[in-house]
Amino acid sequence: MNRYKKFIKKGINEPLSTVEFHTFAPIKRVSMLSKKIIPKSDTHIAIHVIDSAQKNMLDYSLLHKHNADEINLIISDNDKLKYEIQLGDEKYRVTSPTTIFIPKGVRHKAKLISGKGTFVCIILSGKYTSSK
Repeated sequence: MNRYKKFIKKGINEPLSTVEFHTFAPIKRVSMLSKKIIPKSDTHIAIHVIDSAQKNMLDYSLLHKHNADEINLIISDNDKLKYEIQLGDEKYRVTSPTTIFIPKGVRHKAKLISGKGTFVCIILSGKYTSSK
């Protein structure tokens, strides 16, 4: 018994500022899955819990890219969480619920506009790199 217990883990609270190409913001970030949490994993998942859109947290992501595909999910109870998503040189305003697929190599960033909810980041690689 318990041979699969190693695959059930609690998320790890981490400041957003510890993530490359992100700055400080009063957002709760929880790393849910990574090689650090479950070494056999080939996926990275983190959630950002947005309690309120304060002016000092609106622009917390810098333009960057990864060597792996990324999926972002923007979710809220009242469909009022709003972001500006930049993919390459194009900007889009989105409202929850929204899914954003970011192919590897595409420069991107997310800017909070308003609302409360959850921003989910899924990178389809356990060992990915980020760059400008």
